[in-house]
Amino acid sequence: MSEALLNPALNPILQAVGWALVHFLWQGALVAGGLAAGLALMKKRSASARYALGVGTLALLVVLPVVTAFRAYEPVAPAAKSSPSPALPRFAGEGAPAAPAQEPAPMSLRETVLPWMPSLLAVWLLGVALLSVWHLSGWIQVRRMTRRATRPVDDGWELALIRLRRRLGIEHAVMLLESAAVPVPAVIGWLRPVILVPASAFAGLTPEQLEAILAHELAHVRRHDYLINLLQAVVETLLFYHPAVWWVSSQVRQERESCCDDLAVSVCGDRLGYARALAALEGLRTPHLALGADGGSLLRRIRRLVGAPEGIPETAGGAPVAWVAGALALAVLLGGAAFHDGARAGLPFEVRVMAEPVTKLAMKADAPFAAAQKEPASSRQSGDSQGRRGQWTAERTEDGIQLQMTDRHDGNRSQHSHNYDLSELVGLSTGSNVRFEMPRAAGTFHFQGRYDGELGEGTFTFQGNPSYIQEMSRIGYQVEQDDLFKLALFDISPAYVSELKAAGYDDLSLDKLVEFRIFEVTPEYIRDMAGLGYRDVPADKLVAFRIHGVNPDEVRELAKVGLRDLSADRLIEFRIHGVKPELVRAMADAGYENLSASKLVELKIHGATPEFARDMAELGYRDVSLDRLVEFRIHGVTPEFIREIAGAGHEGVPAEDLVSMRIHGVDAEYIRKAEARAGHKLEIEDIIDRKIMGRHD
Repeated sequence: MSEALLNPALNPILQAVGWALVHFLWQGALVAGGLAAGLALMKKRSASARYALGVGTLALLVVLPVVTAFRAYEPVAPAAKSSPSPALPRFAGEGAPAAPAQEPAPMSLRETVLPWMPSLLAVWLLGVALLSVWHLSGWIQVRRMTRRATRPVDDGWELALIRLRRRLGIEHAVMLLESAAVPVPAVIGWLRPVILVPASAFAGLTPEQLEAILAHELAHVRRHDYLINLLQAVVETLLFYHPAVWWVSSQVRQERESCCDDLAVSVCGDRLGYARALAALEGLRTPHLALGADGGSLLRRIRRLVGAPEGIPETAGGAPVAWVAGALALAVLLGGAAFHDGARAGLPFEVRVMAEPVTKLAMKADAPFAAAQKEPASSRQSGDSQGRRGQWTAERTEDGIQLQMTDRHDGNRSQHSHNYDLSELVGLSTGSNVRFEMPRAAGTFHFQGRYDGELGEGTFTFQGNPSYIQEMSRIGYQVEQDDLFKLALFDISPAYVSELKAAGYDDLSLDKLVEFRIFEVTPEYIRDMAGLGYRDVPADKLVAFRIHGVNPDEVRELAKVGLRDLSADRLIEFRIHGVKPELVRAMADAGYENLSASKLVELKIHGATPEFARDMAELGYRDVSLDRLVEFRIHGVTPEFIREIAGAGHEGVPAEDLVSMRIHGVDAEYIRKAEARAGHKLEIEDIIDRKIMGRHD
């Protein structure tokens, strides 16, 4: 009886499961290829539409093995149980077992796979078990974060959270806590969601930036993403062996972050400000089952937010991934038939496919540049940019006007928001029927509508400048009429391009020129950085400089405190972790001089601040090494902990014993109980030993 239960050859249920896993190899590849093609076709659609396609695909990946298992299930007839040859399931395209012949018949697919079925199922069950334990431990760890090292936030942030909840239409309560256990803001839970915000976020982000990040977290709550993420983990666990499942799941998570980004922007109203808030979270990661504001590819999300979304993913060779995936699915599908026929002919069969997608940027305003460059010039409408129309809204700010322009062209919706100086808007006045212009080298925007001095709205038209095309041609750029709208939108003037060429950047694409404008990579900035030794910096690195706020003044100050000749990557790392000249001076005042760049980063990561060093020095630990300070922070040896131990009668505990106490869970309460049981005062080493022994009892 037990043999029948455990042997797939005798147990029809196990046999059906095994066949479902085997056939899912080609089914999963085919479905993933379909998703890749669908995403390529929907690259102009909203993130929510692409997300719906991804979730539907993930659901299909779950349904297929279930349906296949039902089809493969064949109950063993009573007479067949004593038969020396167990019955085998038949699939479409597989005939009945061959009649006896004079010569041995080649083995069928069923006969080839069936002997391996017990091993395949054993490996699958082992993988499911290991992943289940891993996910469960991660879930437990995440849930503990809501109860450990947390405290309520100020009332002002509670009110801000309520205001954001109302804007997003969230009626149920959401708890907001300050946490020392998470590196970036994250939302945990579904029925009773909790948003955890690290103390560093309150100190390192402006109130506007933090409010935008909270809007992102609330977007996850509104969309019930925590629950969906848990279900994704279940799918990844059960079908872990197929790369297509992990790829589809990653696409779902990527589009989920885009959906939440869009909701957050709709609340805060400032795309560029929100993008800068995301950039402040660079280099930090949330726990596996938590949903954090920096999820997904940060650079891709930032470029998408500011109007430069990623285009069609490509392989290293340049072919779009959608076609590669489709070809892969077809190859695997045909390979299944080849395996079936090849097995009968006694031929070996092996397929190895590798696809390494590489992101290609396609700037989004009226149509992607990539498509425009591939399209023959003769097929484009020469007057397409003439009379381009859309809507505008405006809001007065302290230093100008926040102007947002929205239009729809060729079925593609474009939105651009930027803060403009009043001098750029020629003829702007107040009234119910105002008319003003924004002249650019590539064309002029004409606005009409109402403006009361604070808020405004109306319609706009764009008129391209044909002479701009000739001017750009003289400096080496092929510009079409369709490009004028975008180049005017971002104010790409021939003078700006010429200055970049003079600064050594003479091979920038139109896409890269727009990206330079978005992130304010100016010729002046390039010259300032070159004067500090950062010459011939790659274009992408310059953009990263600006995203993270690397500025010449701070580089000069770093040199004054002894940090010279830092690499470009180190400058970015300093900005990510908040390593500033003030930190170097403060650490020197605390007794720690001549610190290396890597040691400064380590101190910031673990929160071994000058204030912490001074507090520990006041408690008698002034001569500890930097490594010991970091160890204190990692294990939670705080001034409060030391004072509690002193209150229990143990002052001047050696540094290494303090660390050991935290590792083994020895606190003031345990010390009092241990000494009460012993009837006398104990040495710290003895107390630690008792705690360790107690754990083994």
